[in-house]
Amino acid sequence: MAHVPYEQRWAAARKRFEAATAKHRPKDAKAVAAALNGEAALVKALKAGDAVHRAATASDGAGEEAAKDLAAAGKDAVKARKAYLAALDKALDEDTAIRGDKAAAAACERALKALAKELADLEAAIGADADRAKAQAAQAEKDAASSERAQKRWEANINGALARAAAGVAKVRAKPTPDTYNELFPALARDLATQLAAAKALDGLRADPDFYRRKLAPWAGQGGDGPPMRVPPDYTARQITDLIKEFATVCKGVVQLVGGR
Repeated sequence: MAHVPYEQRWAAARKRFEAATAKHRPKDAKAVAAALNGEAALVKALKAGDAVHRAATASDGAGEEAAKDLAAAGKDAVKARKAYLAALDKALDEDTAIRGDKAAAAACERALKALAKELADLEAAIGADADRAKAQAAQAEKDAASSERAQKRWEANINGALARAAAGVAKVRAKPTPDTYNELFPALARDLATQLAAAKALDGLRADPDFYRRKLAPWAGQGGDGPPMRVPPDYTARQITDLIKEFATVCKGVVQLVGGR
């Protein structure tokens, strides 16, 4: 449900009050008119609440400060409402007493009660918005903590995968044979690819993790058993060295991706 500005709700409530009492209030009832127009403090409090609500909405979320400011606006509105209704009630009573118009007195009393209820509902709405802002702030803090934990876990996991990849690269370079190479692939590449897939849920990465996941696909692919995922027994040391060099280059890019956070 769309938010209706507090001041707008007040303007509509006042308009309904005026319509309900119009024929019972003589035009020369200056005290009543003065009391009815003595809404400055109330409108100020409602405008302050509206400003906080707009700012919180524009920033795509309400924080602890918004909750406090809305609560403060609500307190100011309560204080202003009490003074406003007391002054209006007094002016109406005095006017109807002077004129001795019981029907007018009854009609004005009903209208004033309705106005008081609408103002109470309005204050309740401000309080509910303040509570909602407070809850949103608490949830945002909880989400941020959860996200930070997830990112730390991911960093630990991918750094572990990178360390294993670096050790594998060194092992193959030291002994570039098909057996050494096939002992490590495709598991080594799939380990990294899994962590890059998990990275899609994280914020603040320097580049798209899918970019590097696609580059790793030839070493981690599921669709065959040929190079570079695995090599045949007759592969030369030069061919294996070239493959591991390419893999190491991709790993360097992943290192930069992690280090750029």
